[in-house]
Amino acid sequence: MGGRNYVLICAAALVAAACGSPDDGSDDGTQTSRVNSVGRELPADAAPLSEQYIRLSMLEPSTLDVGISLFDAQFNAFLFESLLVFDEDMEIRGAAAESWSVADDHVTWTFRIRAGAKWSDGRPVTAHDFEWSFRRLLDPAHANIFAYFYYPIKGARAFNTGQTSDPSTVGVRAVDDRTLVIETEEPCSHFPYILTFFTSVPAPRWQVEKYGIRWSEPEYCVSNSTWRLASWDKNVRMTYALNPHYNGPWKGYLERIEFTFILPGWRGLPAYENGEFDRIGVMGPDYHHARMDPVLSRELITYPNFGTYYTIFKTREPPFDNIRLRQALAHAIDRESISNVVLGGAATPAYGMLPKGFPGYQADRIRAYQAFDPERARERLAQAGYPGGKGLPPLELWVRGQPPTPDEWNVVVAMQQMFEDHLDIEVNLRQQSTNAFNAFMRDHEIPWGFLWFNMDYPDPSDMIAVPWRSQPAGSGRQDWIHEEFDRLVDAAAREFNEEKRVAMYQEAEEILAEQAAGVFLHNMVNATLSKPWVLGIEENRYGDRRWSGFAPAFSTLYIGENGRASGRR
Repeated sequence: MGGRNYVLICAAALVAAACGSPDDGSDDGTQTSRVNSVGRELPADAAPLSEQYIRLSMLEPSTLDVGISLFDAQFNAFLFESLLVFDEDMEIRGAAAESWSVADDHVTWTFRIRAGAKWSDGRPVTAHDFEWSFRRLLDPAHANIFAYFYYPIKGARAFNTGQTSDPSTVGVRAVDDRTLVIETEEPCSHFPYILTFFTSVPAPRWQVEKYGIRWSEPEYCVSNSTWRLASWDKNVRMTYALNPHYNGPWKGYLERIEFTFILPGWRGLPAYENGEFDRIGVMGPDYHHARMDPVLSRELITYPNFGTYYTIFKTREPPFDNIRLRQALAHAIDRESISNVVLGGAATPAYGMLPKGFPGYQADRIRAYQAFDPERARERLAQAGYPGGKGLPPLELWVRGQPPTPDEWNVVVAMQQMFEDHLDIEVNLRQQSTNAFNAFMRDHEIPWGFLWFNMDYPDPSDMIAVPWRSQPAGSGRQDWIHEEFDRLVDAAAREFNEEKRVAMYQEAEEILAEQAAGVFLHNMVNATLSKPWVLGIEENRYGDRRWSGFAPAFSTLYIGENGRASGRR
């Protein structure tokens, strides 16, 4: 998907929306039960049920139809349960599907829907719901920008691109109420990862067909996860409550999740310090303030952002068809200074596409291809035919966002100075609106562009193949083509031996770095402030505390006994 950070959307907080306090079995607030309203036993150190809610923030969605309008829905995918999910260690686990398997042909996948699964209105969740929903998200009439994710499914591309108007040609079929079969065009080893993506969720057909685009309004919204929409006060707040019909493995501890709607550019630090929020995401000045504050620094959680900032080139036209010029630019950038000085430690240097801590990460193997080396940079520039920068016309680096974020702008200004200092070349900066930048990018019309790609799922197929596998104009991100790279990522997609397939992606990434198909810059470090009473956020095996707190569906979070009622900050 790229260019988005879905974790930050769930990073902040609000004071409670009126959804009613859960019954804790007493009139004076003394807890008499360790079981919440859907039968899940609370941890021993949990606060009373009346305190089991969390206050967050988000941009107000215009719809909750996540399957076909992810951005408009502000990534509220946790309201719906997909077939498969990631656990806190980023391992694939069953959700709506209690089991799954792939046949010996490696193209026929069978999913067994969980027995007794129900929607929030009490209707059974069936394989037919998923059959209809997958065909719906591929229907070109809905203009789902992530439909291409499902092109590995047999017939999906042809249906989505209008080569056929018959949805039955899509290789998704319900054999019976509990058995779903999905056929892929060819072996696709990472297919389960695709099914964990935000848009891989069902929609309630009977509500969609009855109410159209209004089906996700509060009075009509039906969901199938541990959460249901309890209230939506337009322009103010939204509340989710536990779904009493949910019988799956990811039941929440919290009785409700309360979101306050915010505007773009909102900074929530003062409200957090005033006790109005339980968690907020922080960046820029707020992050630096939090690091230095004696109280906030103890509440600060940092974790790697599995996204990479980099630049793309129009490699089939001068001057960027010259690999030596691209390599010169790569060696002229001091990534350590960008990460630690320009961004104040809120980033780590990147020398390839895979972020630190990501499966397949191999910085030591590829670092030399783009390491900061001014002497080598000048040498490559001379080999490109521009000794000392002579003869090279001023270059223009396009930047997405008008304006871009302050951090992004500070980075490109720093790069601009580095190119002047180390290569004696002039680089001008050109801001483009996000929509214009993306349109030019799809048509491969950006000569040199600064952007970022955030993971859609934690597998190198996403970070390597999705943005870099060659595509015709109108698809993909750039015009770069490398036959061996394409061969490797295509072979990796068909390879079911995990060690072999990861090795193929690593070899492909080495080609990216050596050929300077892109200049890789840095990976951001995400930061969240979290009140001491928010528990259930443990470090996972990757050293990441994000997934433990939010995946899947906030199910691990709860409020500790020394909580907000005690008056602690």
